[in-house]
Amino acid sequence: EPIVPAEKPPKVAFFIGPTGVGKTTTIAKLASRFSIIDKKKVALLTTDTYRIAAAEQLRTYASILEVPFHIIYTPEEMTGKLKELASYDFIFVDTSGHSPRNIEMKDTVGEFIEATKSDYETEVFLVLSATTKHRDLVQTTEAYEKIGKYKLIFTKLDETDYQGNLLNMRLRTGAALSYVTNGQNVPDDIKEFHPQKTVKQLLGGKKDS
Repeated sequence: EPIVPAEKPPKVAFFIGPTGVGKTTTIAKLASRFSIIDKKKVALLTTDTYRIAAAEQLRTYASILEVPFHIIYTPEEMTGKLKELASYDFIFVDTSGHSPRNIEMKDTVGEFIEATKSDYETEVFLVLSATTKHRDLVQTTEAYEKIGKYKLIFTKLDETDYQGNLLNMRLRTGAALSYVTNGQNVPDDIKEFHPQKTVKQLLGGKKDS
């Protein structure tokens, strides 16, 4: 289930997940595709005020794409900024990555999401790495279930030949899979999830490029 336009724009998409899985790069890939290829109006926001490097990375991508970028510090500020960006098609929101055990940080992310749900069509994407151990993936998905319903994006498929966890997490969470990434190149190394290709690989068929 890829990202589609809202019936009444803008569509607000939050990207959540642990540190090091590639959330910021994934957002840049999607923003590039929607703004350059699909000619949609895209804005980038971040609520990650803990990692300066992550915010600056997203700011750099926004500058290259010539799209708005803003750092958001509070849910109230989020509400005001969304009103300013009401004419946009998509608003992608990066969030702070953290350990699933960090309850305070997780609750903070949830507050930003809750601040948008009543007034805007909102989707949440849990970004996970295909290289992460099964037990850690289970712990992460359980932690973020308390925030609410989400869809899945798996990154770093190019770094492993074993993709069984895509099926495991789909079965465990019931969440739809939206995208997979297979490299660092922006915007090329991202694809909509195709079940048949993954099933073929899981059953021992030829790996699709």
